[in-house]
Amino acid sequence: MSPIESAVTSIKFVERMLLGLIFVALMVHYFFHYQGTFFIQIFAIGLAVLYFPFGFYAIGKPSEKYSNTISVILGLVYALGVLSLLISAANLGSYRYPLIADFFVLLAVVIYLMFKMRAAEYPKNYINAQFIRIGFIVLCGLIILLK
Repeated sequence: MSPIESAVTSIKFVERMLLGLIFVALMVHYFFHYQGTFFIQIFAIGLAVLYFPFGFYAIGKPSEKYSNTISVILGLVYALGVLSLLISAANLGSYRYPLIADFFVLLAVVIYLMFKMRAAEYPKNYINAQFIRIGFIVLCGLIILLK
């Protein structure tokens, strides 16, 4: 199995469904000019709740020898990223600033993961799954910024 395919399959089914639904809702909203943001709000809030309070379950531990702290911290960062997407998609006042700040936070997480991958020898499957999550948030943010 390729590394990307195994990383995608390591992401829980509910999370994959919410990621896909958010992406489809953004496409319908921006490219087909559907004005309702109700679906974006429901899916984004559901994903943010899945990430932050339940980050230890949704993101999971890389293996038994690691603690849950990294998954809870990453869940908080991802929940903030999804909520900044929600604020941006709802076109609340000065929506670009939280999204741009979130890009810098996600850049810091990527740099941290690169160093962790080398130093603490996390499994590559776990690191690749984090890059997929970060890439999704950045891709949706770019769609919102470029609309």
